[in-house]
Amino acid sequence: MQKIHELLKDFVDVHVHAGPSLIAREVDAWEMAQDAAKRNLAAIVIKDHHMPTVGATRMIQDHLSGTNLKVFGSIVLNSSVGGLNPKAVEVAIGFGAKIVWMPTVSCKNHIDKHSGHGVKFPALKQKLTVPEEPIRWIDETGKLIPEAERVLGVIAEHPDVVLATGHGDRNEVDAIVREAVRLGIKKILVDHPYYIVDATLEDMKAWSSLGAFIELTAVLSVPSSILYSVSPSTIAGFIKILGPNNLIISSDYGQLGNGNPIDGMSALIELLLAEGIEPKALKQMLHENPINLLSL
Repeated sequence: MQKIHELLKDFVDVHVHAGPSLIAREVDAWEMAQDAAKRNLAAIVIKDHHMPTVGATRMIQDHLSGTNLKVFGSIVLNSSVGGLNPKAVEVAIGFGAKIVWMPTVSCKNHIDKHSGHGVKFPALKQKLTVPEEPIRWIDETGKLIPEAERVLGVIAEHPDVVLATGHGDRNEVDAIVREAVRLGIKKILVDHPYYIVDATLEDMKAWSSLGAFIELTAVLSVPSSILYSVSPSTIAGFIKILGPNNLIISSDYGQLGNGNPIDGMSALIELLLAEGIEPKALKQMLHENPINLLSL
C-alpha cells in the first residue's frame, strides 16, 4: 500500500471526467481539484465531451491556494462546439486549454460502435433532441478533410498544446497522427487505442515510433469499474511489449457510481504491480511521460 501511495504522489492525470456535465459525474471539477491537491497529485486535465472545461479550470487554478497542483482544461471537437472548428480551438487555447481532443461522442466510429455492438459508455442524464451529424475526419481516399487540416494548423502554432486522437477508427487515428507529425506537432496522445479505435499492437508500435504517446486507462481495466472491458493482464502485456517510454497511464474515471478517480488509479497500480510491472516503469508512465506531454 505504501508503494502505491508513493507512486500516486506527483501523479499527472491527463484524462479525468468531472462535472458540470451532461453525463452524470462522481465529482465536480472543484471537488476533483481539492481531492487531487489533498492526495499530492502534480496535475490534472479535466475533459468533458460536450463543452470546453477551460473556463471552470482556469477559475479553479486562480483560486486554488496552498498547493502546487496544476489544473488544466481541454476541448473536445464534438458537434456541440461546432465539430472540427478551428475558431473554437483557438479560443480554447487562449483560455489555457492544454489538450485538444478530436471528436469522441460525435465521431461516426463512436456512434457506430455504440449501436448494438455491446461497447460500454455512460449515457446522458437526459436525451438530446437535436440529432448528431456523425463526424469522420478522413475522406474516401483516406486523406484528412480540410476542416481537420485547419484544426491541426491551429494546434501547430501552439507547441505546448496536446493533440489527442479521440474516438475515430484506426484509419482516422493513423491519418491524424501522421499528418500531425508532418506538420511538426510534437505533443500527440493516442487515446486508449485498444478501445473503440480497435488498433493493433503493430499500430501502437508505429505511432509510438513517430513520437506519439499511447494512453492506457484505468477505467477500462479495473474489474470493479462499470466500464471494465480490458483485463489488467492485457494492459501489462502492452507495457511489456511496447516498453514504458511512450506510454501514459491516465484514469479516465469520473462516471457517477464508479468511485473516486484517484482510487481507481490506485486499484490499477496495484493490479499492474501484481502483473509484474516494475515501480520504475510505472513511475515513468504516471509521472515522467505525462510531465513531458504537458510541458510541466
